[in-house]
Amino acid sequence: MGQLAYKLPAFVAFLQLASLKPADRIVMMPKDTYLKSIYSYPDQFKQAWEESRKLEIPEEYSQISDAIISGMGASIFGGLALKSIFANEKLLIPINLVSDYNLPDYADEKTLLVATSYSGNTEETLSTFNQGLSKGCKVISITSGGKLQNVSEKNKVPAYIFKPKYNPSGVPRTGMGYTLGATLGIFSKLGFLDFNQQNAKETYLYMKNFINVIQKDEKMPSQVSQKIMGRIPIFVSAEHLTTGAHIWRNFLNETSKHVGFTYEIPNMNHHFLDGLSFPHQLKDDFIFVYVMSRHYSKEIQDRFEITRKITKKAGILDVSITLGGHGKFNELLELIIIGSVVSFNIAGFHKADPSTNEMVDFLKSELNKRR
Repeated sequence: MGQLAYKLPAFVAFLQLASLKPADRIVMMPKDTYLKSIYSYPDQFKQAWEESRKLEIPEEYSQISDAIISGMGASIFGGLALKSIFANEKLLIPINLVSDYNLPDYADEKTLLVATSYSGNTEETLSTFNQGLSKGCKVISITSGGKLQNVSEKNKVPAYIFKPKYNPSGVPRTGMGYTLGATLGIFSKLGFLDFNQQNAKETYLYMKNFINVIQKDEKMPSQVSQKIMGRIPIFVSAEHLTTGAHIWRNFLNETSKHVGFTYEIPNMNHHFLDGLSFPHQLKDDFIFVYVMSRHYSKEIQDRFEITRKITKKAGILDVSITLGGHGKFNELLELIIIGSVVSFNIAGFHKADPSTNEMVDFLKSELNKRR
């Protein structure tokens, strides 16, 4: 089986596509407001970083001992990035993420709760917000409006209320730059994160440069889209890139209306591989998407190499993407942008509206009938 290698500039990414079969060019959707929103991630980040740093926060908020970020779906992307990239190096307090209705029992007056909801109407986040007030937590909210803005103002809770002028699609997941910039901005302002204005500027410029490369040469995301089409992708990642794989899978589900799953090394090595024998049609249905990094530990890199040998031996197609960012945060940003664009491409192939959430909206409407 042959192998095609595709290489972007060194600061971007190196892509290996195994045995790519000739395929018709993917039918791309018009470059509408949805794609414009994806390409506006840097401007969203810059706006949210600068504005959230100006938020008036009481002095006692700097005296907490731990932090919780609550949010669902795209609204917690900022928290996911904060924990996966900075928790072991630049984050100065323990942090926990909650995507549920309830806060952990330990949350108290020494806990910082950051409640994030792009729309402001996410019931799980509103539940944790109210619990945080009851427990005496130091509460901050991040939202564009809705009920979360109302309850924040009513209870005099510090709230970063952003106007999403760089998210013309209006879809929360394509506004991830806002939750990312605001989360980093607030934790930095409180002195809990070693991330300054120069770091923020470099992040903004890096995203801008990477997106410019993608816009000028769409071969890489188009190739990946072709490989995934018609198959169920299994995203395999590790360490700092598990968040990026998680976000890509979410985008694929919501934007492309396409099913996909995530697994993490080393944990998957202790159970998953023995399940590759049955059913026999696995090799026709699945494709492994290996998310590689030169920043992975040697132990993890060895496991990726051997795991890929095993899945190839099982006859299952794969794609290996080795990111090229200088630093773990830049690699994560690359992966999120690639995943966003690829998901948009696949939506075009399916002739699906990337901005809708029919099944999620149906579920919510059914839940409302039971309230």
